[in-house]
Amino acid sequence: MYCALECPSPQETWENSLKTKFRKPMGTTVLRNKAPRWHEHLQCWCLNFHGRVTVASVKNFQLSVAADPNDPTGSRDEETVLLQFGKVDDDIFTMDYRQPLSAFQAFAISLSSFGTKLACE
Repeated sequence: MYCALECPSPQETWENSLKTKFRKPMGTTVLRNKAPRWHEHLQCWCLNFHGRVTVASVKNFQLSVAADPNDPTGSRDEETVLLQFGKVDDDIFTMDYRQPLSAFQAFAISLSSFGTKLACE
């Protein structure tokens, strides 16, 4: 999964955005799905959801900030997960997100993952 979106600054609040007609964009944030790692004991590819996701599913994913090829210092942390979505029971899912994503953006991204994986399970 690959996602590019405009995110407000952390200082910007809902009230401030309503008062100003135009807000300064912070630039585009590019998210990509985090690659799973091989688990020797289980002999399968796994992502660490820290206990928040309990059922294996093709719909489970984690998004982190993609590395910027134009940034030689590599100041962005590719290990920090900004959005994770996963299955916890039959037809029950969990979604965790953090700044700079809003709840609306996180929910929209999570819903979009269902459009391409309807017949997978």
